[in-house]
Amino acid sequence: MAIELIYMSIEQEIDHRISEGRLTLLEPLIASDPKVRKIFVGEEVREFVEGPWQNDSHQERAMRLRADLDAFIRGAPISIAAHPYQKPNDSFLAPIDPISDSVYAIRNRIKPSIRLVGCFAAKDIFVALVWAYRIDLGQDKRTWRNLSKRCKAEWKSLFNTYQPLPGADRDQLASRIIRV
Repeated sequence: MAIELIYMSIEQEIDHRISEGRLTLLEPLIASDPKVRKIFVGEEVREFVEGPWQNDSHQERAMRLRADLDAFIRGAPISIAAHPYQKPNDSFLAPIDPISDSVYAIRNRIKPSIRLVGCFAAKDIFVALVWAYRIDLGQDKRTWRNLSKRCKAEWKSLFNTYQPLPGADRDQLASRIIRV
């Protein structure tokens, strides 16, 4: 009896996680917007972004975040910082220390600031798995490290043997980037 090996791409794994209800493709709120990049969200991020919300204030905050995410999806130029500690305030994406973990934060600056944390599965494909208000993260590196560990644990539970796309060359992460 021959053993048949089946190799799946990360995109096929993402499709499986969608069919299981563990990931959701974030569609732009304006249906006619172009879809140049993709953001897949885990349950924690989906609940924050799509609701239901506790009140109107939370809904308004989520919609402001959605505007940034929709800009990413439609292919607007985005700034990606090279270093977690040396970056302009308006960087859209920044790595979380250690850079070798390939964990990134989408940095939504509208108060209260939010960080969506995830990894690139492939060029122009970001998987957002956890989030936090920036004020709750503070300056303690351990708090950031714990957020990164939560993200990595969720990634492993979804994709097991697949590693996130390494970010040494930011051009490999996304199209239309601004290096900062």
